[in-house]
Amino acid sequence: MRTPRALTTAAVVAVAALTLAACSSSTDDAPDSSATASPAASASADASAAAFPVTVTDMYGDVTIESEPQRVLTIGSREHELLYSLGVAPVAVPESWQGYPNGTGPWADEARIAAGAEPETFATGELNYEVIASFQPDLIVGTYAGLTEDQYAALSAIAPTLAQTADYPAYGMPLDEELHLIAKAVGKTDEADAVMADINAQFADVRAAHPEFEGKTGVVAFYYDGNPGVYHSTDNRNQFLANLGLKVDGLDEYVNDQFYITVSAEQLDLLSDYDTVLWQTATTPEVEATIESLPLYPGLGVTEKGGNIWITEPVLEGAFFANSPSSIQYSLDAFVPQLAAALDGDPATEVPAFSDAA
Repeated sequence: MRTPRALTTAAVVAVAALTLAACSSSTDDAPDSSATASPAASASADASAAAFPVTVTDMYGDVTIESEPQRVLTIGSREHELLYSLGVAPVAVPESWQGYPNGTGPWADEARIAAGAEPETFATGELNYEVIASFQPDLIVGTYAGLTEDQYAALSAIAPTLAQTADYPAYGMPLDEELHLIAKAVGKTDEADAVMADINAQFADVRAAHPEFEGKTGVVAFYYDGNPGVYHSTDNRNQFLANLGLKVDGLDEYVNDQFYITVSAEQLDLLSDYDTVLWQTATTPEVEATIESLPLYPGLGVTEKGGNIWITEPVLEGAFFANSPSSIQYSLDAFVPQLAAALDGDPATEVPAFSDAA
């Protein structure tokens, strides 16, 4: 899911590394929080406790959480970043598919630290239920994991498990809905409202500054195993473009209810009429030259308009894939100047390269 390389697996590991993290702390020398907590903090804690028991509904039915979860474990590649934005520190998270410590990229470090999370990680691959159970979770969050019914049943035997809702293709649940689903399960709905208000304001600011984006067409594409491909419009990255005003559903009739499709080199002209195509190449940078050498590439309308954007920076690739509350501003800083150049219709305008100065 994340990049062309991620397409080598089916279901969960196609999107991201599956890992567990356990966060341990000693309370022997900790001050008595009841003596130091502010009235506002106490009121917030009381409100959270009052929210339980709570029942949420995912694609496999109703999930009841009896009390505020204390040991949350995540299964997919970005759920932990959503929890960080809510101030929740999961005890177990997936390994980063890019090899970052703590299971996530640098864009989420500030939110992770603010939430007090120092997770351990578990290796990617097939779900290891014994390892998962060893963390003694009281809530398992797999809203971005493509969980099968059998996987869901096995996880639910360990702890209440939250999958995505049934309204969208796998990995296609909008950030707003996913965040609020998780927030309800952990008693943080007010926090989710505030997070989304901030995100919506960020996108609104860009749309106001760049009205020329409205109605332009775009899609996120990749190259894997000898073929180009594109993601469904519900994919995180395409939804990022949609939030900037672009139309991203031009190929949904071909993708149907799948997460992505590959197209042959002879079908590359399916991309011809797009105003911009964002090509993921950071994981395998040599494919940029391969794509440019395809016979149909030079004659594509998007090529003739200078609308191709190459995602060549690994941190940006990871942040763009995550499309989490922590990563959106990072992606906006990178892509807005590139989109402005790519969408001006002038092939002579050079699309600026992005490099993370940090």
